[in-house]
Amino acid sequence: MFLHIDMDAFFASIEQAINPYLKGQPLIVGSRANKYHTVVCAASYEAKALGIDSGMSTREAFKICPQARFVAANSARYIFTSEQILEILGDFGPNLEYVSVDEFLLGFEGSEGAVQRIIEVSRNIKQAIKERFSITCSIGVAPTRILAKLASKLDKPDGLMVIGPEQIPAVFKSLPVQVICGIGPSLKARLNSLGIVTLKDLFEAPEQVLTSHFGKVGGWLYEAVRTNKDLPVAFFDIPEGPPKSIGHSYTLSRETSSNETIFAWIRLLSEMVSTRLRQQNLEAKTLHLYLLNLNENRGFSRQKTFSQPTSDGCELYKRCRGIVGLNKGINFMVRAIGVTSSNFVHQEGLFLFNEQAKRHNLLKSLDSINRKIGEWSIFPASVLLTSRK
Repeated sequence: MFLHIDMDAFFASIEQAINPYLKGQPLIVGSRANKYHTVVCAASYEAKALGIDSGMSTREAFKICPQARFVAANSARYIFTSEQILEILGDFGPNLEYVSVDEFLLGFEGSEGAVQRIIEVSRNIKQAIKERFSITCSIGVAPTRILAKLASKLDKPDGLMVIGPEQIPAVFKSLPVQVICGIGPSLKARLNSLGIVTLKDLFEAPEQVLTSHFGKVGGWLYEAVRTNKDLPVAFFDIPEGPPKSIGHSYTLSRETSSNETIFAWIRLLSEMVSTRLRQQNLEAKTLHLYLLNLNENRGFSRQKTFSQPTSDGCELYKRCRGIVGLNKGINFMVRAIGVTSSNFVHQEGLFLFNEQAKRHNLLKSLDSINRKIGEWSIFPASVLLTSRK
């Protein structure tokens, strides 16, 4: 059995928890400080109710709700909270997966007869997170990770939902196929053309029909809606030694070809990666950037190794721009963005000179101060800007 823990409007909820004047208000979290020339990283539920969502421009968002409150994204604060949540979840079981900055997965051995015990664990998790951070999460419980993720999305915010064999007929009856993560507009249209519109239709479709039309994807579709077949889950225990890679990714709520939006997210993800690098006293020489269109199986994926290691978010972003090509743009629709670093060198072993040493020491000092005050309210101003170079 799996528990999928999905934080509710994570970035916005953290800002509302820190600042009581933002509670109950439509809140926009932007990727940089200029509120009218940036991208919505996150929106509070009050803002979502008005039609504002992540991925849209703030200019569009303020047309929808001129009185919305605005704060610039603080990646260090979100990473810090995410890692604290990860530590809390580690107390509930060893089979823990860090899915993303606001999603986590816990696996439990045992049959579906242990559901009541797992539901009690879920309630305890929700209470622990709420008491510690004054934010909520929604939890889905199911025999497979895909169904657990689906369940967490169906009862938001602050929900707890179970999908087992006995719940499938009622749950699947009216839900469209695209609620399954990985089924986008293109795949949805192809399924609909075969008369497969709801999850009930997909559940009842013969495996042979699906594989004959979609090949390997058809096999995945067949397994995705079953409780006795789970796609591979990369469980891991929190490692004691240094990681092999450190990365962050984000899936936009909708596809975009806006280079401003895409590069703004690369900027934020670079800063998030750099914060984790410094927390572990690491510098990375290898950088991997990917931009994916999930529906058309199209994308950009490049990796490059540099002679000089770094843990500076600004430098990581410049290197990502270099990987894409400074004078080139993105000419396809993008839904998923990821930045991953690897090939690490310990910072203690590096011999830094002049401005590089000053920059390195400044970032380390800011990290140290933020750890002590616990608010992560001091951070490099560059996190608020998208490079125009």
